Amino acid sequence: MSSKLLLTSVCRPFGGPGEGDSVGAELFHAQVTRAQGPFSLRQTIRVWALDYLAENLTVPTVALHYPSRRELIAELRRGDYTHVGINFVVATFHKVRAMTALIRRYAPRAKIILGGYGTVLPDEVLGPYADYVCREEGIRFLRRLFGEPEDAPLSVPYAPIPSVAVLSHQQGNVVGHVTAGLGCTNGCDFCCTSHFFKQKYVRFLETGRDIFEALVSARERAAREGLRMESHVIIDEDFFLHQKRAREFLDCVRESGEVFSLMGFGSVRGLSLYSAREIAEMGFTLVWNAFEGKRAGYEKQRGRSYPELYRGLRAVGCAQLTSMIIGFPYQDEALIRAEFEELMALEPALTQILIYFAFPGTPFHAQVVSEGRYRPEFRAAPDLRRWDGFAMHFEHPKFKDPSEIERLQLQLYESDFRRLGPSIMRLSQVWLEGARTLEHDESPLLRRRAERLRDDARAALPVLAAIDRFPPSEPVREAAQRLRADIVRQSGALSLAEKIASEAAPLLYRRAHLLTRARLLQQPGLLRLSYRTADSERSADTKQIFRLQGGRFAGLARMLRDDVENGLAARAGRLSAALPAWLRDVAVTSPAPASLATVTARATGMQPSLG
Repeated sequence: MSSKLLLTSVCRPFGGPGEGDSVGAELFHAQVTRAQGPFSLRQTIRVWALDYLAENLTVPTVALHYPSRRELIAELRRGDYTHVGINFVVATFHKVRAMTALIRRYAPRAKIILGGYGTVLPDEVLGPYADYVCREEGIRFLRRLFGEPEDAPLSVPYAPIPSVAVLSHQQGNVVGHVTAGLGCTNGCDFCCTSHFFKQKYVRFLETGRDIFEALVSARERAAREGLRMESHVIIDEDFFLHQKRAREFLDCVRESGEVFSLMGFGSVRGLSLYSAREIAEMGFTLVWNAFEGKRAGYEKQRGRSYPELYRGLRAVGCAQLTSMIIGFPYQDEALIRAEFEELMALEPALTQILIYFAFPGTPFHAQVVSEGRYRPEFRAAPDLRRWDGFAMHFEHPKFKDPSEIERLQLQLYESDFRRLGPSIMRLSQVWLEGARTLEHDESPLLRRRAERLRDDARAALPVLAAIDRFPPSEPVREAAQRLRADIVRQSGALSLAEKIASEAAPLLYRRAHLLTRARLLQQPGLLRLSYRTADSERSADTKQIFRLQGGRFAGLARMLRDDVENGLAARAGRLSAALPAWLRDVAVTSPAPASLATVTARATGMQPSLG
């Protein structure tokens, strides 16, 4: 029998009973702009690992991004699959248990493959739910499993996502994506990403020219298909540390005159290897950078001072998404608040605040286990649904009640919003400042960047009108008014279309507020892609990616039906046995296995792949 592979994310809905709001298909709204209400940045992030795996095999493959259980069952019934692979994280393991039950019921001959960062869980936990467990770079693993050449060239998939939506308004632009490499050599004690790959870097694209050509290729394909790709994400844990490749990329940009708008990831150590102008020439308009804690002592924090680094990048229109960690052993509430004040003085455009976390497979997990510091309830029966960076699981010398630090985390997110305002406004401020700095620069490339930055800042005008009506604080209202005046002064009066959009923005705010409170149309929709199958050509239509944004594009009636079903399932509880079969498939989750206690009782390190 010929092999046929189904690759899938975990099933929606996200945020169900017992699940943390930080785990889902969105990154910004779930972990960064979560306190910003209707001003939150909404963008469904596809599971790019599935795209890379499917693109780089020869076996017929179907990839499902965010199916409902109903949609997964339909796919299993019609697909005649020999293998089913599930990508998951620790906090979604409960979904994996439910999905494996469905696979064994509806596709009993299929072998189950588990992959993703959730596989840091030990074999005794994962073994009953899998025939194979991939704890390494997945392309080589699957090629080996299916008898394909492991060292065959790697192909970069065309895998755009919809642009960011604000106030529930979705533009028709798309965002490109390129993975330059996996893993991180920094080796921070809490970091699953670094220790999953044993502090080694797995290079996907060898040269800077490879990265440059992948970005251009994605944009050109989008244009051929009638879509505008105005920005890209480069996935690489610390892009700037790989200096030879990054400088070759810079040379390619200078040579071509391309003006990119890039989001990437960089440490203080990596960013300090370049001037702000060089980072601007590369095209970065947003960099995710780690503030962590002032006394955390990580090597990646060494380099220019944060104020110097941030001032230089802001001046050329490169905003910062800054992550802070609270709950280090040296921190009490006063120290956390003092460090937060230093972070606020940097005025990051976006802020992530996570609780120091003992993730399986990391040195910090081994330390917490060896010291017996897990709280009694987590030693007896760890609830992995809250292993998400938003819960305190172990004894802390300065916080006796874990709810204290969890409340403090929420207060800091809210304070960030009240003081600095919506992130879309903060991004616009940085981009307008960069436009002013570079508009008369001697470099033609940077002068064109100034024009692009000014246009990007101007796109926020309607949102600024909504901030004026619904500000989180009076200082933010005044800042929005000043920014609006600055944009008009530098780039001209509002067009008729911009005036209409500005008048409509407060209405969009109210709509977004109501939908969020009612938990309607907040889930992603299914994106189904086929590779080397009879319907591959039909599934390749790029415009299907807008289905990721849920009911707005995936079929309003179907998504509303899902919302109703999910609400019923959430309320079913102990009555699950009495539910009709169609709703039981939506609602039922297999009970937590007793073996979960090993997660907090024993440090296993990173085990090898299974099978």
